[in-house]
This record gives sequence, C-alpha cells and structure tokens, in this order.
Amino acid sequence: MKPVSIAPVAHVYHRILDPDSEDSLAKIARAVRPGSRVLDLGAGPGVLGRYLAETLGCMVEGVEYNPAAVAEAAPWYQRLECADLERMVLADCFAGCRYDFIICADILEHLRQPDTLLAQLPALLAPQGQLLLSVPNAAYAGLIAELLAGDFRYRPEGLLDQTHVRFFTRASLLRVLEEQGLCAIALDATVMDLERSEFAHAWMAGGWARDLPPVVLRALLDRPEALIYQFIVAAVPASSAGTATQHASLPVPAPIVAATQAELAARTRAPEPLLSIAIVTYAPDLALLATVLDRLGAALRHAESAGLLAATQLVLVDNGPDPGEHARLRQLLDAARLPASVELLSGQGNIGYGAAHNLALHASMGMWHLILNPDVLLEEDALSEGLRFLAAHPEAGLLAPAAWDGQGQRHDLCKAYPSVLDLALRGFAPGWLRRCFQARLQRYELRDHAADVPLWDPPIASGCFMLCQRAVLVRVGGFRPDYFLYFEDFDLSLRLAAVTRLVQVPTVRIVHLGGHAARKGLRHVGLFLRAAALFFHRHGWRWW
Repeated sequence: MKPVSIAPVAHVYHRILDPDSEDSLAKIARAVRPGSRVLDLGAGPGVLGRYLAETLGCMVEGVEYNPAAVAEAAPWYQRLECADLERMVLADCFAGCRYDFIICADILEHLRQPDTLLAQLPALLAPQGQLLLSVPNAAYAGLIAELLAGDFRYRPEGLLDQTHVRFFTRASLLRVLEEQGLCAIALDATVMDLERSEFAHAWMAGGWARDLPPVVLRALLDRPEALIYQFIVAAVPASSAGTATQHASLPVPAPIVAATQAELAARTRAPEPLLSIAIVTYAPDLALLATVLDRLGAALRHAESAGLLAATQLVLVDNGPDPGEHARLRQLLDAARLPASVELLSGQGNIGYGAAHNLALHASMGMWHLILNPDVLLEEDALSEGLRFLAAHPEAGLLAPAAWDGQGQRHDLCKAYPSVLDLALRGFAPGWLRRCFQARLQRYELRDHAADVPLWDPPIASGCFMLCQRAVLVRVGGFRPDYFLYFEDFDLSLRLAAVTRLVQVPTVRIVHLGGHAARKGLRHVGLFLRAAALFFHRHGWRWW
C-alpha cells in the first residue's frame, strides 16, 4: 500500500504512515474498520487522520493542541478542535457524539493527568466501540541501562522525549486503564533492537555498554519486555468487557535477544574500530581509485596524529561483473598501505549502490561510518575536521562536506527538497536555459547560505560523502535498495532527518569528480527517471 506522508513544518511532530509496517501508528491504523467514526486525540499534523479518511473512508474528528499542526491536518478532519486535552471537557465539546474508535496515539505520556482524560472516554464510545492507544515502554532495556549508569537524558524524540511528563510500564498502563473504567482486550507491541534506538551510541560505541558488567546487560535483555519500545492497547469500557483479558507477558523474538547478546560478547573480545569506511565500485578507473585511496590514507594518518582516530576499517564492495576484478582490486588495496583493516567484498553481482553500501555497513563496526564514492578526493584534514566537529556536536547524525569539481568550481552537495522542474533544469537543460532559471536553481542548491559557516538541517545531502553516526544509520535501516543507483541519498537524507540532524561543514573539504546522469548515456537517464518517480511517489510530488 502507498505510504502517506506530509511535508515538514517546524516544531510539529511528523511521521510517515506505512500501513504495512510494524510501527505503532501502522498497527493502530490496521485495527480501525473501514467506514468507522473516529475521534483522534492528539492528532498532530494529521498523518493518521488522512489515512483513515482517504484510504478507509472513515469520518474523522479530532483534537490537537498545536495551531500549526491543526492548520496542516484540518483538510482530512470533518472537525478538528485546537484545544488543550488537559483542560477541555470532551463531553461538552463533542456532545451527542459516539465513536467506533477513539485513538490516543503517543499522547498519554505528554499529559500531566492522563487518568483525567481516560475517565472521559467510556461515555464517548459507541456500543462495541474501542479505545486504541500507544505509549512508550519505560522498562525498555536501553532506558534502564542508562539509569543504572547514572544518567537520565532527555532527547528531542524517543522514549525520553523532552515533552514527556508521564512514564508507563506494561503493568502501570493496564492499572491506570482499569482505574478509569476501561479494560484492555488486546495487547500488542513494537520491538526495537538497541542498535536502532536512541541508545545505540552507548550500546555500540561505549558508554554504559562498556561500564556495566556484562552479566547486568544480559539480565536486562533476558526480561520478556526488554526490547519492547511501545505498547499498543485496545480497550473497552469495563461495563461491556465481559471476561477480562489475561495480560500475558509479550515474548521478545529470540533472534533479537541473541543478536544483541552476541554483539556484547564480540565487544568484550576485541575493541571495535572507531571509524568504518564503505566504498562501492563498478568497473572502476583503477588509476583514479589508487589516487582516491592515497588521499584517503593521508586523511586517516592526519586524524590519527591529531588523536581523533584510534582505528579504522575499510570495506570495499565491488558490484562489477568481471571475476578478475577482485584480484586487481585486492592488489590495489594492498599497494595502498592504508592505516586501516581492509575487507574486499565481491561476487554478489550488481545489486545496486544502496544495497552494496548496506552490505558494507553490516560487515563493519565503529562509532562513525563514512559513505564514500570512488571518485572523491579528500583534503588531508577532511576527516580530522569532520571527526572534531562531530565530537563537539553529538546532535549531528550526518555530516556533509564542502566540495569542488575537477575544474575547481564549487559543487553544491546539499539541496532543498526538489521539484520535477528543478531536477529537469539541473540535470538535462542546456546552459542557456539554466541561466534563465538561475535564481531558482540557486535557491534549490541553498546558495543563499554563507559558505564559511556550518549549514544545519539541509533537507538533502549527497551520497558521495556522508560521515554518519553509525547508530542513526542503523536505526533507519541504511539505504533503501530499490533505488538501485539514483536518489537513494535523497531518500536516506529525509529518513535520517526524522531521527537526527544533518549539517554541512565548510572546513571538511573534498573534490568530487562525478558527473550527471545525462552525461552517462541513455541507460543512466532511464535509471535516473525511474528512481525519481519512486522518490516522489514515496515522499510527495512537487512539480514546480
């Protein structure tokens, strides 16, 4: 089914609803019957309401506190009140209304007195009506481990979202429902591997993962609810529930527990590299690649001498069809004498740029992960400047560099969200036509920003050089492999921006020798157009 998304607006919670996924919003959406009458409390920018109205044909009403979110969501709600749920009396505002479903998706944790809201809901439910709600699990292993390590750190999003004022475990959630005349009839959950959570940095690269005894970490993971990130509950008024449901413990899939414990065991055997680097090739220019590796080696040695880098792992993935290429690449890597452990992966065929980079991601370990094109030349201090900046700004999850092309012209790697016209002009229009739209293209290429200061939160970053926190890269699942060659970096940028911050740092300098699709032949033009259609279909079409 087609995912539903809404364009970003500042300081409003935005999520993507893919009804076939396993996140909490999708599970709630699947529980709603088509054509139902729905009250959405804490509607946000209307992602769920839009899906319920457009796809399921529901009559949706709602309440939302944020005026900006109300303005964005209003088109999909028959009625949307801008009000504080802690102050309003629902029975007065929605007098005479009865709903098949009342939804509280990730809202109770934002309320000082969620029990006051819950107490009002049984009277608003139609016969056979249900309350559907989701809340974060305060007994998640990462959160408890951080507490044991003496920390309780609020974050922009996640379990310790800085706007959360109430916290729930499975038992306390069921208890507050019961106290307010509601009975849970179904209990579901989302499971989050520690590597994909906001605690991934401490789990994968130090912090409490190193400070706490392994026996304590294993005890945390052995609990049935250890990796449950959110609980999803369906409840009905206790007066109509009949026999109360048995709230059995939810089993966490054994492979997830085994994987996290195996990672812990591996960490105790050997220190992990602080930086991993991935390069993907297809019939590369070996002379150019030798130069790329030479410049990479100089940048690595510079970072090591500055005390910014203890160890490095390079994974080169060759997608080429020539079986003899492996030996030539192996010889080239050996000759480069890089200050890094080096692994060469080949034989999988041309699986695409994104899928190959995901192979490298899974084959490596490190606090930071560099996605690097085989046509990028690093300045000697590029990695030093990048690692120094990231150490000083832990909120940054992806760092993009300043770039020049082979002729010394500035190459704009960060861009605004594209329109079809922007892409057509930039990729295929002749020079005289591009000059007619120069002001437009400069806005698309974010040229109004001062070139000598960091650019925070650019919508799009180029995949030729992405210095990432591994934790956030793993959290979003890396590249989507269905793009094959183009637009995988556009897609990854948008998904990373939902969980971290992107930044372009002018002191991190590279030379990018790559070209546009139009200069590489009709096959590349076709791949470009197919990937563009997939990108816009997934994230929203913008024609002009």
